[in-house]
Amino acid sequence: MKERLNRILRAVIESYIETGEPVSSKSVLERESDIRVSSATVRNDLAELERQGYLEQPHTSAGRVPTESGYRYYVDNLLPARELDDKLALSLESVAQHVEMSVDEFFQTAISAFSKITGYTSAAVISHNNSDRIIKLEVVKSADDMINLIVITKSGVVRNSFCRLYFLATDKDVEMLNRTLDEFIGDNNVGYLDDSLLDELEKELAKRQQKWDFIAGVIKNIVSNIKKPHVFVSGQEKMLSYPEFYEVHKAKNVMSFLSEEQQVYDVLSSSAEDRLNVIIGSEIGGESLNDMGLVVRRYNGDGSDYTFSLFGPKRMDYGKTVSQVEYFMKCIERYLKDRGNTHGGE
Repeated sequence: MKERLNRILRAVIESYIETGEPVSSKSVLERESDIRVSSATVRNDLAELERQGYLEQPHTSAGRVPTESGYRYYVDNLLPARELDDKLALSLESVAQHVEMSVDEFFQTAISAFSKITGYTSAAVISHNNSDRIIKLEVVKSADDMINLIVITKSGVVRNSFCRLYFLATDKDVEMLNRTLDEFIGDNNVGYLDDSLLDELEKELAKRQQKWDFIAGVIKNIVSNIKKPHVFVSGQEKMLSYPEFYEVHKAKNVMSFLSEEQQVYDVLSSSAEDRLNVIIGSEIGGESLNDMGLVVRRYNGDGSDYTFSLFGPKRMDYGKTVSQVEYFMKCIERYLKDRGNTHGGE
């Protein structure tokens, strides 16, 4: 497009992002005061942008608003580079300081803080692959009739399962059980613990310590949980503060989507790339999400995929949000590397 049309389109979109109100030719000229043309020329340019499908006029006498194509052109061609202010940068960095937390605890804390900082809904997905190494698998007796099975992986996943026994456990029983577990599992990765191995473990326990053979099933459940992608969402209610979702049916649609982990996972896993990606309206998928925008980024570390995102209205401030997600992802990368250095010897 001609340079002037680009400037006018950018002015309309950025004005609409700020106000949520249709933008007139007068507003464009006030915003772009150095454009040396008349109001009539700007109106003609607005009509041309509408003809090209980048703008639309909600009412005959109203100004213009961006279409989905307009937002896409703006993001792909006109999005200005935005510097993160120092105060916000410090806020984001402070989130990544808790190396002592388990990975799941950290990510839940991080996206909650990220949502509060940005004013948008934040979501994350952790997808562990089979190369994540098990650094601890141990049964601990917490009472004579109660045990806790603890599993910790190198990437920081911590899982435990408390089991009440129908018999009294002796220290010698638990010691022998842990020796058997170490013999069968040892220092291996999550992928090593497949169903066939755990079935063999169950048979071996039935021979050595018959009443403990149920442990194989407990381990199987924990391993299955570790392998399953983990979805975290925070700040769902923030979507309801935007006029786009004031209507009851739109509010219900967006809240229903954000409350379904599988739906969030499907959207993020299909949208995330190793570079920042902006998904707009119908590109997200499903008519009920047409009024939403999504900024998403994926990072691979320690053999696991970490995806972070911000959901907002379609008129979200993409320039600001892109810089926030990029900076936050750098903080997360630093956290994961620091955590790997801290726990690398385990």
